[in-house]
Amino acid sequence: MAYRIQTIEDVTTKSEIGLGVDLSFGNAGIFKTLFISNNQAKANIRNLLLTRKGERYNQLNFGTNLLSLVFLPSDDELKELISAEISAALNFWLPYIVVQNLEILNVDDDPSLQNTIKIQLTYTVDGFSTDSITILAKEDSSTITIE
Repeated sequence: MAYRIQTIEDVTTKSEIGLGVDLSFGNAGIFKTLFISNNQAKANIRNLLLTRKGERYNQLNFGTNLLSLVFLPSDDELKELISAEISAALNFWLPYIVVQNLEILNVDDDPSLQNTIKIQLTYTVDGFSTDSITILAKEDSSTITIE
C-alpha cells in the first residue's frame, strides 16, 4: 500500500489548533495563542529564562538562576556564569533550540551599559530558522526585560 506524504504549513489559523500560549498579558484573552513554532520557541525560552529554579511546582529544577546572577558585580567571571547557566538550561529543557551565538556585554564592553548587562542570544529551532532574543538587566529598575 502506498502512502502520500503531505507538507503541512507551519502556520495555522484555527484557534483550536494553536501550538501554545505566550505567557505575557495584555491581549483580548488571558494569554495570546501562538500558531507559529518560532513564536512558541521564543515564548518557551523567555519562560525558561525568567523562571527561577525552585519556583515551578513539581519541577523544582526548571528555570535558571539568571535573575540572581545578573545583579552580581559585573566582571568576566560573571559573564562565564551567565553563559553556563543559559546554555545548561537550554540544553536540558529545550534541546530543540540550537544556540548559534551567546554574547554578554557589560559596561567594560559598551560604556552606555552603565549598571546594565545585555545578553544577546541568537538561536535556531532544529536548525531551520534563526531568531534572536535580547535580554537587558538594569540595576536601577531591578528587572529583566526580554525583547
